Amino acid sequence: MIQVQLPDGNVIEHSDSATALDVAAGIGERLAKATIAASIDGTVVDAMRPLAELTSHRPVPLKLITERDAEALGVMRHSCAHVMARAVMRLFPGTGLAFGPTTGNGFYYDFDLATPISEEDFPRIEAEMQKIIDAAEPFERFTATRDEAIQLCSDLDQQLKTDHIRTGLADHQTLSFYRQGEFLDLCRGPHIPHAGRIKAFKITSVAGAYWKGDSSSRRLQRVYGTAWFDRKDLKAWLDQLEEARKRDHRVLGKKLGLFTITNDVGQGLCLWLPKGAMIRATLE
Repeated sequence: MIQVQLPDGNVIEHSDSATALDVAAGIGERLAKATIAASIDGTVVDAMRPLAELTSHRPVPLKLITERDAEALGVMRHSCAHVMARAVMRLFPGTGLAFGPTTGNGFYYDFDLATPISEEDFPRIEAEMQKIIDAAEPFERFTATRDEAIQLCSDLDQQLKTDHIRTGLADHQTLSFYRQGEFLDLCRGPHIPHAGRIKAFKITSVAGAYWKGDSSSRRLQRVYGTAWFDRKDLKAWLDQLEEARKRDHRVLGKKLGLFTITNDVGQGLCLWLPKGAMIRATLE
């Protein structure tokens, strides 16, 4: 048996193989359904992993994370990035995977694509993501040795992942992967129990990026998205984003005929139009 200490100080006993979800279920069915992840010693972890392998502390200091906790949104968004990557791979066979972290208000994933993704592709990617979410397949974690991980990524023809293991993770002897259906990704986690916990999401933009930020390296496509536990929160954030876009100086400058910006000159340099030049001269 393993002892678990909850934030209120209560200590309860569970089997040695117990997970945070098992602890939540022992307290109540509603709590089990609400649990997104867990925190042990201040580190956010999968709710599906055996507690005994996560810490040597006894009793295990466990906090169950639900949608009400600040940590939950980041875990869910990370999982949504995996769902988006899975959808992109279904729609664009041969896609190379780079990295897919969370951001302040969402997430992104960098892809190596033969056919560029445009905004016109967003609706069908979102539709494929919804299919994955509706299927509610679990996120399954497993580990592999470094050599096994290299072989696995090579077999999947994921050259960027293989390169990252060889060069960026040279001192790691054991690496973790997450599987969801046919999709497999090298990842530290943590993740939500299953994709069905994602309630509201949106792909927001696409931009260029370089592998590991190196401009001399392979050019990738970075697809941005956001995810929330409530559709009202998603709508509020999208409305806020739209208002910010309306006030973007690049949009206003073009709309009012004051200046224009072109990639031939540089994104940080304005080409003044007659009306804008007149206003600038007056102010100076």
